Amino acid sequence: MAPGESTIDRVRIAPLDGLRALALLAVFAFHTWEFAGSPEIPVVSEVVSQNIRPDFFVVLTGFLLYLPFARDAARHRAFKTGVYLRRRLRRIVFPYWAALIYAVTLPEVLVAYMRAIGHEASWQPTPGIVDLLTHFTFTHLFFEDYWDGVNGSLWTMSLEMQLYLLFPLLILVAARWGVPALLATMGVSVLFRVAVAILVAENTQFMWSASGVGRLMEFVTGMLTAVVVFTMLDRVRGWVLAALPAGVVGGYLVATLPALQHTVLPLRELGLSLMFSCFIVLVLAVPLLSRAVSLRPLTFVGYRAYSIFLIHQPTAWYFSELLKKVIGVPEGLELLGILWTVGFGVVFLVGWVLFVTVEKPCITWSQRAGAARPQSVFPV
Repeated sequence: MAPGESTIDRVRIAPLDGLRALALLAVFAFHTWEFAGSPEIPVVSEVVSQNIRPDFFVVLTGFLLYLPFARDAARHRAFKTGVYLRRRLRRIVFPYWAALIYAVTLPEVLVAYMRAIGHEASWQPTPGIVDLLTHFTFTHLFFEDYWDGVNGSLWTMSLEMQLYLLFPLLILVAARWGVPALLATMGVSVLFRVAVAILVAENTQFMWSASGVGRLMEFVTGMLTAVVVFTMLDRVRGWVLAALPAGVVGGYLVATLPALQHTVLPLRELGLSLMFSCFIVLVLAVPLLSRAVSLRPLTFVGYRAYSIFLIHQPTAWYFSELLKKVIGVPEGLELLGILWTVGFGVVFLVGWVLFVTVEKPCITWSQRAGAARPQSVFPV
């Protein structure tokens, strides 16, 4: 299915909302699988344990942000960094801050409630001022003591902010030198990761590798995928179409086979970049897949995926603790089944409240920044 007036021109693109939902479900499945004691399920456990959501969303973010520029090259010249940054900050900061406050206050509220109804409960340690400060300023990924504090899953917000700040530079590079320059930035990212693997102590390699420069190869892959969608999608037929599933499978194997992981090359990120790039093109090129990820439940969740992601880990964790310690559900498949059904419903409800009260007003606020013509056809 080539992008036409009936899809890409819309403010929201249903298959892409569906892809956002899949990225969210991937990280939810990973964390709840851990909370349930990591039960062994043939094939499923192997896939879920990879925690590929951060990589998926980095590729998808690059794709969505660059989509308007891939479609209309004149937008490169019209790009205004100030307008872009105001839109980004208005869009993401306040929901994120609200989620941090929620993560800090939720355990205290639960302890007070449990004690009020006669159950034993211990007060949880409150994050220190520096921990909170680094999180509120999106800088926690730069500190070994704080990158996973407050809410462990929100380390990706520091990464996302770094990529948002790098995007204007990438627009400048693309405007002046085109696709070859974007490929060169991927090379810089690969060389950076090689240097990290050689020079940085193992216990801090993750923070360097998960930085904006370290994951730039995935972000730029998403940008290049947007170029493919608007220049080649109508020609994705025959052997090219057949090669896309091979790219998905091959990329996954490169990223996950143990024999390929003992190298200074970032094969995991390169493999997942290929996998998700091929997957995005495949979804947009095959009508059946496009309709599948455009199903109303998926797009409904996808539109609210940011809010749901922000609160999913503490909500799912304390719900799993309730099931184990109060109701008596043992770790294993039974607990996982409840978390993947009722648990997701609880997480969705809390995320929906955050979306309605904070994120949706911020979306409207961000759309009023700068010129009336939007910088993006799709709010990331």
